[in-house]
Amino acid sequence: MECLNCTIEPIQFEGMEDSMTFAIDRGSPTPVFNQIYVQFEGLIRSGLMEAGAPLPSIRQLAQSLDVSANSVKHAYEDLEANGLIVTSPGRTARVAERSRLSCDVLAAIQCLVVAAHKHNADLAATQNVLSAVWEMEPEE
Repeated sequence: MECLNCTIEPIQFEGMEDSMTFAIDRGSPTPVFNQIYVQFEGLIRSGLMEAGAPLPSIRQLAQSLDVSANSVKHAYEDLEANGLIVTSPGRTARVAERSRLSCDVLAAIQCLVVAAHKHNADLAATQNVLSAVWEMEPEE
């Protein structure tokens, strides 16, 4: 299905009961690779794609969405860099085992970001504090 600059494509993935719908807006200032990334991120973090679930091959997804294979490759590289998927040469990319954050963790992160902005803390300083706290013994 197409509408002006937007391609909306239901895609059936191996190992999934239902097809998923991806929307690529060619008129958007957001690059295609980022649109793909955001859609996969949402599916993974929400649990609609479970740990170990396979992703389509780069070529398969590029053909289905009528986009460049390089755009899909870039999205997959970013997904892997952020720990959402795992890839290895010649094998199917899969959702990483620890990719889904609980709602509580996401809410706490959002609170941290709001507080950091409120106190004019920069990203690097906030990450340093988070890393230091991460290394401490957790309180029960």
